Amino acid sequence: MKQSLLSHIATNFTSEYENVANSSIAYLLNQYEVARVVLKNTLDVGSVPTYYVTELSTKGNGRPDVTGLDADGTKSIIIEGKFWANLTDNQPNNYLKELNDSGKLLFIAPDRRATSLCYEIQDRIGGDDSRVSVISWRAFIEAVEIENQKNLNVNLASDLVQLKELCGQMDEEGMPPLSMSDLDSMNGRIGYQFADLLDECNKIIRGWPESDFKGLKTSASKDGYGFYFRAFNKGCQLCLSNYDWYTKESHSPIWLRLWDYDFHQSESIYIALNNLDSKNTYLDKNYVSYAIKLIPGMDRNEVIEYIVLKTKEILKHVGVSG
Repeated sequence: MKQSLLSHIATNFTSEYENVANSSIAYLLNQYEVARVVLKNTLDVGSVPTYYVTELSTKGNGRPDVTGLDADGTKSIIIEGKFWANLTDNQPNNYLKELNDSGKLLFIAPDRRATSLCYEIQDRIGGDDSRVSVISWRAFIEAVEIENQKNLNVNLASDLVQLKELCGQMDEEGMPPLSMSDLDSMNGRIGYQFADLLDECNKIIRGWPESDFKGLKTSASKDGYGFYFRAFNKGCQLCLSNYDWYTKESHSPIWLRLWDYDFHQSESIYIALNNLDSKNTYLDKNYVSYAIKLIPGMDRNEVIEYIVLKTKEILKHVGVSG
């Protein structure tokens, strides 16, 4: 999909991602009644302010991302837009001190962060607090989109498309704060074992009469580990892809990437594979990728055998159809 203007601009100012998204939230709330209706429903309150400012300074309690001011100038809503940054020392307790008696504090975070953020907030507050809510960027934007459908405003619809893409990109590319599970030594073991499995697959595929490894190498990068070869008149890479593992819906560590014989992208390969298994087939920028979905419970030898058989099955199919 073509990158939106907002996402393109924010990409060139990476450190300002959160500021751009939060300024966008303030803009939507100032410009569109529909956005304020969604905020009112999200916070379960009778009304919300019509005026919102960003980075409003306080006396020692930090600078909230977005503050909603009532007609008398008191703060009835504070919105803190989060992606992957940790809570600051002022969040949430000092922000709560800034609110009037009926005030509400809303955190907006990526889907993958929302649950853990709730626990972090509860830990700092000492339990649940009805003044504090957490919603995902996706859920908030989609709620505004749904509300906007009742009486379509095309300008708002366009603004939401851009904000959704920006938030999706930040959700995908940002690095969450490290957790204990991230630092578990099993993570290193799993990565090492997948690379070892691919080395065994390499040995077997080299024995195929249809395979050709001449001039092609095994490679490693931050994306993962894999090897190139030709087979069934196609250029191939069988690899562990960390990026595809967590970004693509198939969520598989092992991928077969395909080109024509000269390693050029081939639309016919994509069409053939998509007709066979659309759920696990992707048309990437320079190649077609296919997720080899492993089955829980497989032992080492079963995994190797399965990857090799699935690779040959796919290559035979595209060799005939693509």
